[in-house]
This record gives sequence, structure tokens and C-alpha cells, in this order.
Amino acid sequence: MVAVIRKLSVEYVDALIEVARESWKWTYAGIYSDEYIERWIREKYSREKLLNEITRSRSESDLLFLGAFVDLKLSGFMEVKIKKYNAELLRLYLKPEYTHMKIGRDLLSEAEKVMKERGVSECTLYVHSQNEVGISFYLKNGFKVKGRDGNDFLMVKKYE
Repeated sequence: MVAVIRKLSVEYVDALIEVARESWKWTYAGIYSDEYIERWIREKYSREKLLNEITRSRSESDLLFLGAFVDLKLSGFMEVKIKKYNAELLRLYLKPEYTHMKIGRDLLSEAEKVMKERGVSECTLYVHSQNEVGISFYLKNGFKVKGRDGNDFLMVKKYE
């Protein structure tokens, strides 16, 4: 399956929230309650907050917001914060039916092109210690577990 990767625009904010909701419910089933997940989505993925972040990512270089589109529909997205030589992968989510199709890898690869152009030498991320799909994905894509922060693993990937 081929996904088109491009910068997200504000017209996709509702689709982005739905991708996040579906991904969270699939990824964190058995870890968090549905009520917790819905509250998290309302707080961290509010329409207003995401509209601001997408708008900022289109005009400033410190935030990269990419979408993966299959048949013109948003199937996944990622957000990366870039500061000088370091980047933090804030979010990378796919609709469950698009996992294991290399779309996550394509999103990460596109973001890494931008990071390398900007001279980023290290990318960090936090992933829940029970998120086996996420941990496996990041390990396969060159990240290493660097430490632990509460329920999360801190993972790091170095670039030359």
C-alpha cells in the first residue's frame, strides 16, 4: 500500500482527531479505560489546540506536522518538534487498519529527511512501556531505549 506523505493543513483537523482516537483505543486497550482515553483525546487533541499547532507548523520551522494519505484519506500522522540539533517525536499514530503496511516507516522517513536537512543529530521520543507495537516499530527503525520516565521508555536515535 502506498501512502502519500505531506504536510498537514487545517482542513484535516477532524480526520486527525479521529485517527488519534482510533489509534489510542486500539493501542491502549487493556492499559487505559475508554473514559481515560476519551478524556485524553478531548484535552490533548482539542480542535483548537491542533488547529494552532498545524497552523504553526506551516509557518514556522520548529514544528513539523505530517500526514499519511491513502486514497486521499488521512490514515496516519506524526508531529516532530525541532530545536537546533535535537528533535522530539511528539506523536506518530495510524488508524489500526493501516498498521504493519510501512506507512509509519514512510512518515518517519519523510520527517528524518527534514531533520537531516536541518542538521538534527538526535531524535528522542517517549513511548508507553506497554505499547509493544510502538516499541517494536521504533526499535526496527533505529531507536534505542535510553531510560525510563514513569510508565514511558525514553528512546533515542542518533544521526550522523
